[in-house]
Amino acid sequence: MRVAFTKLILATGFILGSVFASADNLGPGSPPPALDVKTWYKGTAVTEFDKNKTYVVEFWATWCGPCIQSIPHITELAKKNTDVTFIGVSIWEEDKDSNVKNFIDKMGEKMDYNVGYSGNKTGMSESWMQASGQNGIPTAFIIKNNEVQWIGHPMDMENPLAEVKAGTFKLAEFKAKFDKEAEASRAAMAIRKEMGAITTLIKSGKLDEAKGKIDAFEAKNPTVKMDEARFLLMSKQDLSGWNAKVKEMAAKSDPQLTQTLFSFAMDQTQKSGNVAQGNTVINQILKFAKKDDVMPFYFASMFFNETNEPKKALANIEKALTILPSSNLKDNKQAKEALEKMRDEFAAKAKAKPKTK
Repeated sequence: MRVAFTKLILATGFILGSVFASADNLGPGSPPPALDVKTWYKGTAVTEFDKNKTYVVEFWATWCGPCIQSIPHITELAKKNTDVTFIGVSIWEEDKDSNVKNFIDKMGEKMDYNVGYSGNKTGMSESWMQASGQNGIPTAFIIKNNEVQWIGHPMDMENPLAEVKAGTFKLAEFKAKFDKEAEASRAAMAIRKEMGAITTLIKSGKLDEAKGKIDAFEAKNPTVKMDEARFLLMSKQDLSGWNAKVKEMAAKSDPQLTQTLFSFAMDQTQKSGNVAQGNTVINQILKFAKKDDVMPFYFASMFFNETNEPKKALANIEKALTILPSSNLKDNKQAKEALEKMRDEFAAKAKAKPKTK
C-alpha cells in the first residue's frame, strides 16, 4: 500500500552526548542532533553543522505524494538562497533495489540539492523526527548558529527562512506555539506505540493477552477505540463474525473503511501469507464499489499484483481508468499518469510467460 499514488489520493537513533538534544524535547531553540546520513546520493556530503552557517534539513520518502510535490519548491528556494545549505534526507522506507537512487535520478534538476538516505525507522527518523514529535512528511528544519529555528512543512518555509537569515525571526513566539502542538503530537505517538505493541501480540498468536490489553487500553483512553486491533483479533478468533464484519464495513462504501480493509488485506497477504482472507476482503470491496469511485479498483489491482495475478490486476486498473473521467479525480493529471503507468506494467506482466521451475 505504500505507494505514491495512494498517498497522493488520500492526502493532499537517538545520538548520545551532551551536545545533542534529548530524544523527547527537540524543538526550536535546541541544538540540532547529528547528521546521520548512511548514503549520500546527490550533491556534497555534509557531516556536521558549521555554527556560522544556515541549513535546511528536509525529510521525505519516495512513496510520499506531498513530498514529490514540494521537492521542486525546495529546489527553487535552494537556488534563491545560495548562502544556505539544503539537505534532503530519505526516511521511513528501505533503501533497496536502488529505489531511492532511481527516484533521485528521475527527479533530476527538480531535486537539485544535497540528498541522502538515513534509514527506515532508525537514524534521523528517531533523532530528528521522533524527537521533535513530528509524525508526517515532508517536514523541514531550519538551523542557524547551531540552533534549530523553525520546524514545519517545506511549502511554508520561504518566509521563515527569510526572517531567520535576516535575524528577524521571532523564535520565542514560534517555540511557544510549536511546543504546544508537539506535546499533543508526542502523546498521540505514545498511544500509537502502545497500540502497535498490542497488534504485535495478536500477530504473534497471544490472543487472550491482546484481548485483555485492548480492554485495558480503551478503559484508560475512552476516546480512542481500537477497532482495527479488534478486527484483526476477530479474524483469528471468530471467522464467521469476521466475515460478517467485512461485509458490513464494505457495504458502507466509506473511503476510510475501504482503506482500512485494503490495508488489512495487503498486510495479511504480505506478512502472514493469508491470501484467502485477503481475497475475501477485496471481493467485498469490489462488490460494494460505487460506480464513480476509482479507489476500490485501484486497491484491487494492487492486491492482485501482490498475489501474482496480473490479469486480474490489469482488469481492475483498466476499470479504474474507465471510471476516472466521471470521478472526483477527473482533473488530476498525476492520478491519470500513475494509473496509466500501472496499466502498462500490469499488461506487460500479463503477457509474460510464467516461469518454469
